[in-house]
Amino acid sequence: MMTTKYFLALFLSFLALTTMAQEESDIVEVYGLILTKGQSAQYAYVPFVTVAVKGSTRGTYANYEGMYSIVVKKGQTLSFSAVGFAPRDIVIPEDINGMYHTLTVEMEPAEINMEEITVFPWPDRNNLAAEFLAMQPNRAGQLEAIAKDNLDKKQLLAVANATDMDGKESSIQYLRQQASDYSYQGQQAPQSIFDPIAWGKFFNQWQKKKRTPKEEQMIKILEGENGN
Repeated sequence: MMTTKYFLALFLSFLALTTMAQEESDIVEVYGLILTKGQSAQYAYVPFVTVAVKGSTRGTYANYEGMYSIVVKKGQTLSFSAVGFAPRDIVIPEDINGMYHTLTVEMEPAEINMEEITVFPWPDRNNLAAEFLAMQPNRAGQLEAIAKDNLDKKQLLAVANATDMDGKESSIQYLRQQASDYSYQGQQAPQSIFDPIAWGKFFNQWQKKKRTPKEEQMIKILEGENGN
C-alpha cells in the first residue's frame, strides 16, 4: 500500500514538472529596435512606441532610443503603434530555439488626407465684425451652443478619461512611479493620517465651515456638559 502511494506521488510530481517545463518552453523574451526610414533614406529611431500583446491587457513601450523588451508566448501577436505612424502587427514564430528572440520593427509614416478647404481673409476687423453680425441669428446661436458644449469641463474631462495615454505620457507616468518607489525603497511611504500639518489644515477648514442648526445645538450641549 505504501509502495503504491509512493509511486503515485512520484508520478504526479513528474507530471507537474513536465507541465511546468512545457509552459516555460513556450515563453520567450522579445527585444529589439523600432526604426523608420527618413527622407534622406537613413534609418532613425522611433521613440515611445506602444508595444501591446494582441488579445490581452499586457504591453510596454519603447524608450527614447526606440529600444523595447517584452516577455510573450510563442505564437502570440505583438501590436506596434505610435502617433504619426501606421500600426503594425507581428506574429512571434513558434519555432524559436531558446528563450530570447530579436525583432527589429520598421514603422511606416502614416499619411493623413484632409479635405480641401478655402480660407478667405477679411480686409480688417471691422469687415469681419460686420459679416459676423450679418449672419443668420439661428446659425450664430448654433455655433455658440457647439462652442459651449465643446468647452464644457465635464465634456473635456470625459474626453480626457476616454483617451489612452500616448507613449510620451506613459513614459512620464512610469518614470514618476519609479522615482516614487526608489524614494521610499526599504521603508514605508508616509501616511497623511500621521501628519500634524494635514490635521491642522483639516481643523482649520472645519472651523471655517458654516455649521447647521443641528451642529450648533450639539456644540452647545457639549459645551454645557464640559462646563458642568
